[in-house]
Amino acid sequence: MLTAPAYSLDGGRSLHRWLRDMRTHHPVHRDPLTRVWTLYRHSDITRATADPAAFSSELWRYLPGEMGTGDLTAGNLTAMDPPRHRLVRDLVSRAFTARAVAGLRPRITAVTDRLLDAVADRGEMDVVADLSDPLPVLVIAELLGLPEEEGELFRDWAQRLLSFDRSDLTDEAARRRVTDTQKELLDHLRVHCRRRRADPQDDLISRLCRAEVDGERLTEEEVVNFANLLLLAGHVTTTLLLANIVLTLDEHPAAEARIRADRALIPGAVEETLRYRPVIVSNMRVTTRPVTVGAERLSAGQFVSLSFISGNRDEQHFTDADRFDVHRDARRHLGFGHGVHYCLGAPLARLELGIALEAMLDRFSRFEVTDTSVDYYDTPGVAGPRSLHIAFRHH
Repeated sequence: MLTAPAYSLDGGRSLHRWLRDMRTHHPVHRDPLTRVWTLYRHSDITRATADPAAFSSELWRYLPGEMGTGDLTAGNLTAMDPPRHRLVRDLVSRAFTARAVAGLRPRITAVTDRLLDAVADRGEMDVVADLSDPLPVLVIAELLGLPEEEGELFRDWAQRLLSFDRSDLTDEAARRRVTDTQKELLDHLRVHCRRRRADPQDDLISRLCRAEVDGERLTEEEVVNFANLLLLAGHVTTTLLLANIVLTLDEHPAAEARIRADRALIPGAVEETLRYRPVIVSNMRVTTRPVTVGAERLSAGQFVSLSFISGNRDEQHFTDADRFDVHRDARRHLGFGHGVHYCLGAPLARLELGIALEAMLDRFSRFEVTDTSVDYYDTPGVAGPRSLHIAFRHH
């Protein structure tokens, strides 16, 4: 069978067995229906991500009609190739220096404490709804200069976009709902962008509006689309990763005990979860010229899916790859991507996850997942729980 089982079927167990077989027997495979090639081995994936000249992220150039104009992706770093990508990324990365990210620690800590205070007397919580969903959107909204009270708006838009699942791919009404939701969000961000152009403040949107790349100001669409990318990608990644960490520690109580005894293991636990249970499971490229991958020859204009979730369990790169090990050096994982498109917000996500996990360990002497069956998103390219209920005891 060459059709992948859905991650949501059983939390990825069947999918990982299937991916192991694909890495062994069909490491470079073309789906006969979609005609999309998929790369399953870590080495092939990293080769593609390291060669944007041959494996382009500007998919829109190969799409029909207005989708192929690039208007919808202007400023979206994930849909941009060098040299423009490098120039815009260098500009934006100034907001994500080690010093700038470290400066957010007090705010992240305060928000985390406030959210955990709200559930302290209940003895139970939904990790997603009560902590990992509101935390990143409040932090990113502040970074962008968006009012905190609009957090619920952004969470609702993100939830509606995440709820687009595989069964909706052929549903015109569902696709229209996604388009309408995206338009609402972009229109809202456009209003903020125009306010900041007229009245700059000390926030990222203001800096992007003032900045120049190659002597040119970023266009309004570039600023709006980048803010949209940061808000959605930063929100979704941290939201689902924290839930994935809690779920994984619940499945591996010995690992949780080791982390409780030695908090210096928290960063390693975050990295190993990014490998073992990543949120972003795949990414797309398009070939710009004929290229050979493994035993296959791909012509120009071929869409290529990079299976990060498969590369993260590649036995040729990770010893005993199906084992969760907080002592492992997992830094070669693909949980934040690879190459020029390596996640710009990775340092911020790591900081948020580390603070949130340490706060939970500080407050709770024990926490355990109470869901008899975890409800996973079935959104293409994303893996994580819609909700994750835990019971906890205080120290």
